[in-house]
Amino acid sequence: MKRLLMIIFAVIILSVPAFADSYEELEESGQIVEVEMENELPLYIRAGVGLKVERLELNLDQINSLLATADVDFPALDEPMMLYGIEGVGGVRNGNIYGVYLLHGRNRSRGSNGETAELSLTYGGFIYQRGIYMKKNTDISIGTGIGYGRSRLELLHHKGDPFSEATGSTLEKDFLLLEPTINLHHQLTPVIGIDCSLGYLMSYDLDDGWGLSEYDLDEFEGGSVSLRVNFGM
Repeated sequence: MKRLLMIIFAVIILSVPAFADSYEELEESGQIVEVEMENELPLYIRAGVGLKVERLELNLDQINSLLATADVDFPALDEPMMLYGIEGVGGVRNGNIYGVYLLHGRNRSRGSNGETAELSLTYGGFIYQRGIYMKKNTDISIGTGIGYGRSRLELLHHKGDPFSEATGSTLEKDFLLLEPTINLHHQLTPVIGIDCSLGYLMSYDLDDGWGLSEYDLDEFEGGSVSLRVNFGM
């Protein structure tokens, strides 16, 4: 976590010259319009770090089909997954915005005899956004996240006796991800804002995937909705 915070602040600090260049370009092109803000916030710069919550709608048909045909009565996994983490951004509201983020979430299902199936995702990476709308305390941007992640599927069950030691298998794989998003930011106070994003996560397996029985469990993908409380300007 400390390393992630250091990376976030490094990105913000190193991006300051680029922010200044973007500001000058916007000013010369006439895209900047002077607007008086009620809470006297800096008008063009946006930078901050905050906690992020994301709801990811996964397509788990293949995994649940596998669980349904197993000799052990594994319950199906829920397709919506809640992920929690941290995100930091910095940039020009009506220009280029850069950032980094890290998220983790898991879905667990449990059967009547103690059978357990658990799917977890951990991923993060870099963010690029481009501001397309700016007015007073609100701005809208479009962009994408690009990064790396790891998925883990754990299947546990008890042989006959539910009080016996659980046995099972664990499968892991790494993947690259691309998550195009549209983001709405609103500054509530001089130091607190909220971000709401809509996106779609796409992944590409770096491993051979999870080949189990006749099923080849490939990449994850699905729509996402996220909310971030931002501490900054």
